[in-house]
Order: sequence, then structure tokens, then C-alpha cells
Amino acid sequence: MAQRIGPRHFAFDEWSRGGSFLHRLDARWKLALTLLALLLTSLRQEAWMAAPAVALLAVAARLPVLALAWRTAAVLPFSAVFALMSWQSGDPERAALLLWRPYVSALWVTLLMAVTPLEDVLAAARRFGAPRLLLDVMHFIWRYLGVLGEQAWRMRTAAAARGADRSFEVSAASLAVLFAASYQRAVRIHRAQLSRGGGGLQ
Repeated sequence: MAQRIGPRHFAFDEWSRGGSFLHRLDARWKLALTLLALLLTSLRQEAWMAAPAVALLAVAARLPVLALAWRTAAVLPFSAVFALMSWQSGDPERAALLLWRPYVSALWVTLLMAVTPLEDVLAAARRFGAPRLLLDVMHFIWRYLGVLGEQAWRMRTAAAARGADRSFEVSAASLAVLFAASYQRAVRIHRAQLSRGGGGLQ
């Protein structure tokens, strides 16, 4: 299971600990069904019809639907560039697809991550033949982002307690300290895992 990394840990780490039938379903089935849904979404023009299905599954899993939809919207700035190009070229139907297909695809992935701990997803991908090096890199990046987020929360709390100014110079210096401190902590965590015989997906 995913490990809680502090007061500002990723919401997915919290959501994936639920007890619904989707949470209890084998990670291999969930990954396979997600890949199938992504394939169908990319091939069918009626991709927008999958959004209500994702919402119903999220409700059944007792997940915050609006929070899932908001986090999924992170893909829209990227797809909106190509949608705008298609719109300006006189193809509004294609522009709509370029907005909806990436969003609905991201919805499926978001739902998967909300009902399955990352370690289980990566382990299922490894059983399907995904390269172990790629999976280890993904796992490391996810964990490092968690460490980075927790360190940022601690620094923000400390700065607020001291009444620090919110200037560009202070923010730039804090950012440099943040990355240095997060890297050092990540190294300590990695060494601790190695000392316990860890270091990769099981």
C-alpha cells in the first residue's frame, strides 16, 4: 500500500486506501480494463459518453467526483493548443474531439490511480511485461514528488511561523533550499530501503 508522506501528501495516496469493490478488485484486472478503455476512447468518436460512466464508478467507489474531475483538467491546457489550431483551420468537430478524448482518457487513468495504490499498479504492469527499469523510475519520481511536497509544506509552515516576507528573492532562495533538502532526504530514504533489503518492486 502507498505510504502516507505528510499533511500535504498526494490525495491519490489517501483515496487508494478505500474499501469499495473497485478498491478490492485485483490490480491486474483494473489495469487491463483501463488500457481497454483507453483503446476504445482513442478509436471511438463517442468518447465523451465515457465521462458519465467514470463518474458513476467514482460514486460507487465513494470518491469525490468533482475533485477527480478537477485534477484531470490538468491535461486540458495541453490539448487545448491543438484543439484551437483545429478550430482556426475550420474543423470544430475535430477540435472538440481533441479536447474530449485526452480528458476522458485522463479520467480513466485518474480513476485507476484513485482506487489502486501506485505500487500495485506498477506491480501489475510488471506482470504484463513492462520494463522494470521504467517502472522503477516511475516509482522513484512519484516518491520523490511526495518527499518534495512534504518538504515544501514544512518550509512553508516554518516561514509562516517566522513571519517571512513573500518576495521574489525569498521565494527563489527557498526553492533552492527545498530541492537540496528534498534530495538529501530522498537519499536517506533510499539508503534506509536498501539497508532493509528493498530497492525495487517486488
